Amino acid sequence: MPGFIRVGHQWTADVWWSAVRCRLGRFGTHSRVAPGLYALGRPDDGSPVLVTASYRLSFDLLRRNMEGTDCWMLVLDTRGLGVGSAVASGLFGTDELVTRLTASRLARVVSHRTLTLPARASAVIDAGLVASSTGFHVQFGPGDTGFGVLDALALTPVEVGRSLMLYPGFAFVALLYAGLGPEGVSLERAFAGSWPLLVLGLASVLCGSLIAPVLNALFPRIPLWIQGGVLGCAATAALLESARIVTRMDKFLAAACWMFFPVAAAFMAARFARAKPADGRPPGAAKSVLLVPLVGLIGALIVAALVLSKLAMWRK
Repeated sequence: MPGFIRVGHQWTADVWWSAVRCRLGRFGTHSRVAPGLYALGRPDDGSPVLVTASYRLSFDLLRRNMEGTDCWMLVLDTRGLGVGSAVASGLFGTDELVTRLTASRLARVVSHRTLTLPARASAVIDAGLVASSTGFHVQFGPGDTGFGVLDALALTPVEVGRSLMLYPGFAFVALLYAGLGPEGVSLERAFAGSWPLLVLGLASVLCGSLIAPVLNALFPRIPLWIQGGVLGCAATAALLESARIVTRMDKFLAAACWMFFPVAAAFMAARFARAKPADGRPPGAAKSVLLVPLVGLIGALIVAALVLSKLAMWRK
């Protein structure tokens, strides 16, 4: 009998704690399950076979949702990524499925030849090649039933955590820029001049990693990066104009803020979109080709505005 690991439907305290850590973006070896074959409950040779990713939260949610059903779970090696991210990055595909079917010797475990895969994998799995290579026929589960506000709120802590990991680097650059003067770097000037930038940075994190995903659950037809950019513009306008932060800035620094922070919010929202692709297909290469020079141009304009701001300040 080929080897497999037996698991249950119920979550233990360790599983709950692991789910919390995954939600908060604390990734590591604990966020992965070993690829291979798992027996959920007491399946026999006629029990269904479900295929999933090696991201622990995906694995645990699937077995909990299948409570009352004995089945086999075939875990592909997606390097700890969930189904959506693994599909987008090419780790959840036909080659890995064929490799895992062969390695697990599933044909000796079940008498039928049917696999059930996540609906998101339908765009990247070649069912004909799988059938000709292994004899197993592929079927896909039901499509997404919708991505609601609660689903978004469950995932946003991960994105907020990932974005906040970038914040110390941004804060260091902001402090260095604010404190830089003709005579060198002044700590007093750094702390006095950087706080508007630090506040705008936190606002961009909230807009791109928290508010935009929740808004996207309500208006899914609008791309997430557009929603992040619009929210970033709104937050920048509110803080620069309504909160009078702009009175502490010259026109060049204000222009740099208008360009940088909405783009930063759009970038963080786009990262959430890659983790939750709408149709399960990898991002189009054409879009990347167009975005790279655009982002480069905006970056050059931001640097130019910052340099002009410093030169204008030093002339005073």
